[in-house]
Amino acid sequence: MKRIWFYVIVFLQAVFLMLMSMSYYTMDTWGESIRLKTAPVDPRDPFYGDYVTLTYEVEQVPEGKWNGSADTGSGEKVYLLLEPGENDLYTLVQASAEKPDASGEEVVLPARYEWHDPQRGIYMVDIGLDRYFIEEGTGQQYEQNREDMIVEVVLAPWGQKKIDSVTTSE
Repeated sequence: MKRIWFYVIVFLQAVFLMLMSMSYYTMDTWGESIRLKTAPVDPRDPFYGDYVTLTYEVEQVPEGKWNGSADTGSGEKVYLLLEPGENDLYTLVQASAEKPDASGEEVVLPARYEWHDPQRGIYMVDIGLDRYFIEEGTGQQYEQNREDMIVEVVLAPWGQKKIDSVTTSE
């Protein structure tokens, strides 16, 4: 009997790992692609190589677009409602602690609340897509074009997200 339970547990672990890896690749089929404006920074990691640190305009939420409570704690989940704007770049409609209903071409992007800056009148959130690994030695190219960078993000219906590409704007 113990032997059967051992094989069942091993089988379930293998199925779990396969489903995890499949979910990442099926995002390209069933996920929705959005474009966000960003400003990269070019650091280097001795273990992983060159990567670009990305910050997004939608991560700075003006007080007028904040629908969360005043006592939202750091690290709590918030939702960004985005809509396509000029050049198909998605812009922020509102941020909320409750998941809003998206209509038309709007999308909901999950994020984590970081902090509030009352002097600048903004709430800072993190969408969790701040590192993009690049080919060795190409960091200078990204650094030179930092004002015109566009990130294409794929959002899966089950809530997962990934960076598909980082390019310069047209």
